[in-house]
Amino acid sequence: MKLLVILLTLFSTTIGATAQQSNSPKPAGSPEVDLRAFMAELRKASIEGDVDTIANSMTDDYVQTDINGYRQDKTTWLNEYFRPLADLIKAGKFHWVEFERTNLQFRFYGHCAIVTGELHAKATGARPGAHAWVPDPNASFSGTLHFTHVYIKQNGKWMLAALHNQIPLPLANSAK
Repeated sequence: MKLLVILLTLFSTTIGATAQQSNSPKPAGSPEVDLRAFMAELRKASIEGDVDTIANSMTDDYVQTDINGYRQDKTTWLNEYFRPLADLIKAGKFHWVEFERTNLQFRFYGHCAIVTGELHAKATGARPGAHAWVPDPNASFSGTLHFTHVYIKQNGKWMLAALHNQIPLPLANSAK
Protein backbone atom coordinates (compact mmCIF):
# COMPACT_ATOMS: atom_id res chain seq x y z
CA MET A 1 0.00 0.00 0.00
CA LYS A 2 2.83 2.40 0.84
CA LEU A 3 4.32 1.85 -2.63
CA LEU A 4 1.01 2.74 -4.24
CA VAL A 5 0.66 5.86 -2.08
CA ILE A 6 4.12 7.11 -2.94
CA LEU A 7 3.84 6.40 -6.64
CA LEU A 8 0.42 7.91 -7.10
CA THR A 9 1.48 10.96 -5.12
CA LEU A 10 4.46 11.50 -7.32
CA PHE A 11 2.91 11.03 -10.70
CA SER A 12 -0.27 12.95 -10.40
CA THR A 13 1.80 16.12 -10.36
CA THR A 14 3.10 15.75 -13.83
CA ILE A 15 1.08 13.33 -15.84
CA GLY A 16 -2.26 14.31 -17.20
CA ALA A 17 -4.27 12.03 -19.39
CA THR A 18 -7.25 11.84 -21.61
CA ALA A 19 -9.79 13.80 -19.64
CA GLN A 20 -13.46 13.10 -19.47
CA GLN A 21 -15.17 15.58 -21.79
CA SER A 22 -18.08 17.66 -20.61
CA ASN A 23 -21.40 17.40 -22.42
CA SER A 24 -21.06 20.72 -24.21
CA PRO A 25 -18.15 21.31 -26.59
CA LYS A 26 -15.85 24.19 -25.72
CA PRO A 27 -14.84 26.69 -28.39
CA ALA A 28 -11.26 26.55 -29.63
CA GLY A 29 -9.07 28.92 -27.66
CA SER A 30 -11.27 28.78 -24.55
CA PRO A 31 -9.41 28.57 -21.23
CA GLU A 32 -10.57 24.97 -20.67
CA VAL A 33 -9.49 23.82 -24.13
CA ASP A 34 -6.11 25.49 -23.67
CA LEU A 35 -5.62 23.99 -20.21
CA ARG A 36 -6.62 20.51 -21.39
CA ALA A 37 -4.04 20.81 -24.17
CA PHE A 38 -1.40 21.88 -21.65
CA MET A 39 -2.25 18.92 -19.41
CA ALA A 40 -1.90 16.59 -22.42
CA GLU A 41 1.58 18.03 -23.12
CA LEU A 42 2.56 17.37 -19.50
CA ARG A 43 1.34 13.79 -19.80
CA LYS A 44 3.46 13.16 -22.89
CA ALA A 45 6.53 14.75 -21.31
CA SER A 46 6.08 12.76 -18.12
CA ILE A 47 5.65 9.44 -19.87
CA GLU A 48 8.77 10.15 -21.93
CA GLY A 49 10.82 11.35 -18.94
CA ASP A 50 11.26 14.85 -20.41
CA VAL A 51 12.66 16.71 -17.40
CA ASP A 52 13.10 20.05 -19.19
CA THR A 53 9.49 20.24 -20.35
CA ILE A 54 8.21 19.27 -16.91
CA ALA A 55 10.47 21.75 -15.10
CA ASN A 56 9.50 24.55 -17.49
CA SER A 57 5.79 23.83 -16.92
CA MET A 58 5.94 24.55 -13.18
CA THR A 59 6.03 27.94 -11.50
CA ASP A 60 9.23 28.78 -9.66
CA ASP A 61 7.30 28.77 -6.37
CA TYR A 62 5.48 25.48 -7.07
CA VAL A 63 4.43 23.51 -3.99
CA GLN A 64 3.06 19.99 -3.63
CA THR A 65 1.42 18.36 -0.63
CA ASP A 66 1.25 14.59 -0.79
CA ILE A 67 -1.23 12.32 0.95
CA ASN A 68 0.98 12.15 4.03
CA GLY A 69 1.25 15.92 4.36
CA TYR A 70 4.84 16.04 3.05
CA ARG A 71 5.39 19.34 1.23
CA GLN A 72 7.91 19.79 -1.54
CA ASP A 73 8.98 22.76 -3.58
CA LYS A 74 9.80 22.54 -7.26
CA THR A 75 13.51 21.79 -6.88
CA THR A 76 12.96 19.12 -4.24
CA TRP A 77 10.23 17.38 -6.24
CA LEU A 78 12.30 17.37 -9.42
CA ASN A 79 15.45 16.11 -7.69
CA GLU A 80 13.90 13.55 -5.36
CA TYR A 81 11.25 12.12 -7.63
CA PHE A 82 11.02 13.10 -11.24
CA ARG A 83 14.65 13.06 -12.39
CA PRO A 84 15.27 9.56 -10.95
CA LEU A 85 12.03 8.34 -12.54
CA ALA A 86 12.91 9.99 -15.86
CA ASP A 87 16.23 8.14 -15.84
CA LEU A 88 14.41 4.82 -15.38
CA ILE A 89 11.92 5.68 -18.14
CA LYS A 90 14.69 6.59 -20.57
CA ALA A 91 16.56 3.38 -19.70
CA GLY A 92 13.42 1.36 -20.47
CA LYS A 93 13.17 0.08 -16.91
CA PHE A 94 9.87 1.76 -15.93
CA HIS A 95 6.66 1.55 -17.98
CA TRP A 96 3.23 3.07 -17.58
CA VAL A 97 0.48 0.57 -18.32
CA GLU A 98 -2.31 3.03 -17.49
CA PHE A 99 -2.44 6.68 -16.47
CA GLU A 100 -5.93 8.03 -16.86
CA ARG A 101 -7.49 11.11 -15.32
CA THR A 102 -11.26 11.06 -15.05
CA ASN A 103 -14.09 13.08 -13.57
CA LEU A 104 -12.23 16.31 -14.23
CA GLN A 105 -13.84 19.50 -13.03
CA PHE A 106 -12.46 22.88 -14.12
CA ARG A 107 -12.99 26.17 -12.29
CA PHE A 108 -11.55 29.37 -13.69
CA TYR A 109 -10.88 32.58 -11.79
CA GLY A 110 -9.28 35.02 -14.21
CA HIS A 111 -5.72 33.79 -14.75
CA CYS A 112 -6.12 30.97 -12.21
CA ALA A 113 -7.65 27.54 -12.70
CA ILE A 114 -8.42 24.79 -10.22
CA VAL A 115 -8.73 21.26 -11.61
CA THR A 116 -9.99 18.34 -9.53
CA GLY A 117 -10.43 14.74 -10.52
CA GLU A 118 -9.39 11.13 -10.13
CA LEU A 119 -6.19 9.50 -11.34
CA HIS A 120 -6.23 5.80 -12.26
CA ALA A 121 -2.67 4.51 -12.61
CA LYS A 122 -0.82 1.26 -13.21
CA ALA A 123 2.89 0.80 -13.86
CA THR A 124 5.72 -1.73 -13.75
CA GLY A 125 9.47 -1.84 -13.45
CA ALA A 126 10.46 0.23 -10.41
CA ARG A 127 9.73 0.91 -6.79
CA PRO A 128 10.48 3.95 -4.69
CA GLY A 129 13.33 3.88 -2.22
CA ALA A 130 14.24 6.61 0.24
CA HIS A 131 13.38 9.48 -2.10
CA ALA A 132 14.85 7.67 -5.09
CA TRP A 133 13.59 5.14 -7.61
CA VAL A 134 14.96 1.60 -7.51
CA PRO A 135 14.77 -0.51 -10.67
CA ASP A 136 12.84 -3.71 -9.99
CA PRO A 137 11.53 -5.71 -12.95
CA ASN A 138 9.11 -7.52 -10.60
CA ALA A 139 7.58 -4.35 -9.10
CA SER A 140 4.13 -3.18 -10.12
CA PHE A 141 1.32 -1.09 -8.69
CA SER A 142 -2.15 0.18 -9.49
CA GLY A 143 -4.74 2.33 -7.81
CA THR A 144 -6.79 5.50 -7.72
CA LEU A 145 -5.95 8.91 -6.30
CA HIS A 146 -8.01 12.10 -5.90
CA PHE A 147 -6.20 15.31 -6.80
CA THR A 148 -6.47 19.09 -6.85
CA HIS A 149 -4.20 21.08 -9.16
CA VAL A 150 -3.82 24.85 -9.25
CA TYR A 151 -2.72 26.40 -12.53
CA ILE A 152 -1.94 30.04 -13.22
CA LYS A 153 -1.46 31.79 -16.51
CA GLN A 154 1.85 33.65 -16.74
CA ASN A 155 2.88 35.51 -19.89
CA GLY A 156 0.02 33.85 -21.78
CA LYS A 157 1.05 30.30 -20.78
CA TRP A 158 -0.52 27.92 -18.25
CA MET A 159 1.82 26.83 -15.44
CA LEU A 160 1.31 24.31 -12.63
CA ALA A 161 1.56 26.23 -9.34
CA ALA A 162 0.31 23.81 -6.67
CA LEU A 163 -0.93 20.28 -6.18
CA HIS A 164 -2.59 18.26 -3.43
CA ASN A 165 -3.23 14.49 -3.49
CA GLN A 166 -5.41 12.17 -1.46
CA ILE A 167 -6.22 8.49 -1.45
CA PRO A 168 -10.01 8.22 -1.67
CA LEU A 169 -11.76 7.53 1.59
CA PRO A 170 -13.44 4.12 1.83
CA LEU A 171 -17.11 4.17 0.92
CA ALA A 172 -19.30 4.34 3.99
CA ASN A 173 -21.48 1.33 4.54
CA SER A 174 -25.00 2.61 3.95
CA ALA A 175 -26.59 -0.32 5.78
CA LYS A 176 -26.19 0.11 9.53
